[in-house]
Amino acid sequence: MIGLTPAELSYGLGISKSTAYTLLEKRNNQSEETAQNQNKRIIIPSNVIRKLLCERDFHYPNLNISFQVVKGGAGKTSLATNFAYRCAQYGAKVLLIDFDQQGNASRCFNIETRSKPVFLNIFRQECDIKDAIISVNEFFDIIPSNLNNSRLDYEMSQKVSLNIRDMLRKLLEPIRSNYDLVIMDCPPAINRINASVTCGSDLIVIPVNPDQYALDGMQFSVSEIEMIKKDFNLKDLEYKLVWNKYDAREKLGAIYMHALVKDAAMLHKLIPIVVRTDTEFKNSVHEKRSIFENGKKSAAREDVDELTRELLGLRDWSPKKGKG
Repeated sequence: MIGLTPAELSYGLGISKSTAYTLLEKRNNQSEETAQNQNKRIIIPSNVIRKLLCERDFHYPNLNISFQVVKGGAGKTSLATNFAYRCAQYGAKVLLIDFDQQGNASRCFNIETRSKPVFLNIFRQECDIKDAIISVNEFFDIIPSNLNNSRLDYEMSQKVSLNIRDMLRKLLEPIRSNYDLVIMDCPPAINRINASVTCGSDLIVIPVNPDQYALDGMQFSVSEIEMIKKDFNLKDLEYKLVWNKYDAREKLGAIYMHALVKDAAMLHKLIPIVVRTDTEFKNSVHEKRSIFENGKKSAAREDVDELTRELLGLRDWSPKKGKG
């Protein structure tokens, strides 16, 4: 079962835990809508979370969000996958598309991808996009990736009539209304795949690490996005930076962060969340699960939850304006 604990719900809504319980008690058939998972924690299912939020006038954003950066190892996949899972826990209907031929995002959810259709097959029109979707749970689906996607960029370059600007949105049309969020994990490259994903995105999230190579990768990524915005007249496309893999014990982290915030243009793009380095990210990959499937508290859980609430709009939303 996917969902939140009462404590997580109360924090997510900015209300007391007792108020969260009171809200649940007011619901009909409340005993059927809550359950205990294998760790004996009370879990409020995502469908109940969604009902509670919608009843209190919260509106889930309808966005295509891609996680991109030219440099590998920036933590892009860890952020994309765990953000996607957390959004689903908050009741958002999520599709995650893995565009990276390495398929790391797919393996995070223990999906055997070798025999599965990937985006290359959709592009070739060898399968319907619906047939490429794998359900992780009732609120979270994924289009996986494998090494076959290594041909995707080449085949895109060979198609003279390809409309880079509209390709992705057109391919998503048959299923787009089924989801609030389409989240895309991109390969660390400058290529036609990322250009088409950029054109098909409403928001791009760029992870920034506290080292010079990562800052160079961020600047290169920003330059490429700005060029694509101009070339394809993408006036509504937004991009944001998120500080990732931060370790307060390392002096260089503070130095590089200070250098970034001194740039007024970059400061304006910086999400007010710092994602700290945490071994829980590696542990979850090894165990093929989300960081939120382990009930233990961690910096990873706290920070990605903050990032999720920020991008969903929950941090600025006041439940007092909704229905009691």
